[in-house]
Amino acid sequence: MKKILFTLLFSCLALFYLPISSVKADTGDDLVVKFNELQFTVNDYNISNPEVIYSKSGFTEVATVIDSDTGEVVETIELIPDLSRATVSSHTLRRSATFARTTVQLSVNIELYNNGSFRQINSVQGYYLGITNSITNTYIEGQNINVWSPNGYPTTSIKYAYNGTLTAAISSSGSAQVKAELLGAGFTFGGTIGGTSYYRVPFNQNGTISLY
Repeated sequence: MKKILFTLLFSCLALFYLPISSVKADTGDDLVVKFNELQFTVNDYNISNPEVIYSKSGFTEVATVIDSDTGEVVETIELIPDLSRATVSSHTLRRSATFARTTVQLSVNIELYNNGSFRQINSVQGYYLGITNSITNTYIEGQNINVWSPNGYPTTSIKYAYNGTLTAAISSSGSAQVKAELLGAGFTFGGTIGGTSYYRVPFNQNGTISLY
């Protein structure tokens, strides 16, 4: 596999924003991000030269994926750990992709059993797909989301897949700059109804969360 360029972020506010030196990523057909507890595999990239910047915000591990050809942030992948140190613990993984300053976020909560060198995923306790911030009034049409284990539980890996259409609604007399930004980010104009113009872009993302 071709190794991704690694960039470590340093900040004078070290207690709040620290580089992660123990995680890594490889890319071939897939992007594989290895956090301290879990591994996140992305199967749907269409960028040829991704760069991954690792950081730590508080106790949350963060991998920011950048398109090196354009310098644009493609998405962020985060692991929010359970700090209880219990044998059975709960960890949350988030994948946040941005379209024209509108962010679609997948959140998956995993119950992990950890006893010495033995680990397993006991269950998926919940998952959610939503919009965390947006350039204008935006919602998801035709949302589908599924998180599952191909081999039942307990397991060492689970699959996830989600898709839908991101729809931005803006007054037909609204900002020309916002409309241009939507079109530049891959949205297509879907017509005007009652003075409101609609711009849409489909998304279809999938991958694997696993132990390693």
